[in-house]
Amino acid sequence: MRRMLALITVLTPTIALAQSVPTFTKLVTIPQIQSALGAKADASSGTLTTPTITGGTLDGKQTVTTASGISATLSSLLGQQINVVNYGAVAGGTDSGTAVQNALSTAANRFPVYFPYSAYGYTLNSGTYTGKEIGTWLLNGNTIRGNAIGTPNSGGGTLVSPYTNPWLIATDQKSVYDPAAVPQGSKETMAAVSQECLPNRVNGQNANTSRNWITCLYAGADTGSGGTSGVDISTEVANWVLNISGNHGVTAELDTNFNAAVTDGQWTTGFFLTGGGAPGTNVNSVALSIMHAAYDGSWLPWTTGLSIREATNQIQQYKASAGETGFFQQAFDQSGNTLWQVDKNGYAKAVGFVSMATGNPAFSARAANADDFVATRASATDTGFFFRGYDESGNTLASLDKRGSATVAGLINTNHTGESASSTCTVGEMHADDLNIYVCTSAGTYKVAALTAIK
Repeated sequence: MRRMLALITVLTPTIALAQSVPTFTKLVTIPQIQSALGAKADASSGTLTTPTITGGTLDGKQTVTTASGISATLSSLLGQQINVVNYGAVAGGTDSGTAVQNALSTAANRFPVYFPYSAYGYTLNSGTYTGKEIGTWLLNGNTIRGNAIGTPNSGGGTLVSPYTNPWLIATDQKSVYDPAAVPQGSKETMAAVSQECLPNRVNGQNANTSRNWITCLYAGADTGSGGTSGVDISTEVANWVLNISGNHGVTAELDTNFNAAVTDGQWTTGFFLTGGGAPGTNVNSVALSIMHAAYDGSWLPWTTGLSIREATNQIQQYKASAGETGFFQQAFDQSGNTLWQVDKNGYAKAVGFVSMATGNPAFSARAANADDFVATRASATDTGFFFRGYDESGNTLASLDKRGSATVAGLINTNHTGESASSTCTVGEMHADDLNIYVCTSAGTYKVAALTAIK
């Protein structure tokens, strides 16, 4: 027993350096001492198996092994997402500008900068931002306010505003890239973000194995309901901005490359504009709108509004039913007067030219020029027609070919009947009815001949 007490006396100072040895109220045996020593935690070495740790601190130097077997320090793993709170940011009205500035500097263009959600958000009154800071910010729907974010209402937003459109405010995520800073070869183009899909193909597990549709990128939005007069609620699915400051550019490029024939019987479309809605719903909408103006709203014309090249059929327009009304095309002057229009019955109207179902002349022109209409054949052997007119069955009503020969069905004009010899007329007029034929002479009066006198 004296030897055991001596052993306890010798061991006690050494054990106390690491962890206190339990105080025994009665004499213990050697196995009990061995069990106590085996259960102790050594602060300098050893293995903790399923420990429970309450409170305390970690200095970040601890090594953590990931599920893939890669070992890294705890501080390194936690630092792969920069949290502004870890740099001193405080949700609420307290200025967190310095903390956010330090977090952005630490991120060094590599890691996302994370803003934990707060109902109040964060205030940034200090720090200087341009809106061009490279990186990704996970704003998580926080309200960011303060002097340092600029003045979006007057077009001077920074940090949480896109620098190409400083009137906008990013609410959840903002990313800024600099692909021009990456070295490239002589014929390469650097892409900041690339999203691609592998070629579409039949999937044997589909419910319908002969049909497989995919979408590589989808962006959607819902305007919601409740729109009313005097309330402006505008929704945009995408807003693409290209600021031209001396160099040319393209806001959006859509490439459809034909590397083989289309063999499935369908049409390949470079740009497809479609939509839907409830039957009978009349809406104020424009399928495609092209507008241009100066920043102050004054007139600023496009060089070319719409350019189509190398297409067999440049424009095709169809009406849905025989009773459909409206226009295929309309053009107006500066006062809103019609200059040109083609309705869905095929009737065209333009200044100086009218072709309508309202009884207007088929052609009407004021002699603003020496020749109101000119048609020229390309050569002496050029064949075909300058003009052709058909009835509803496709029979020729009138034609003028490129040899100068004219054909008019029956060579008759029945606009006037019952003319008398005393009626005034224009030289060249000729009319006929069931009784007589009327020919206008150079005297400006008609010669009348009874049809019964003509054999």
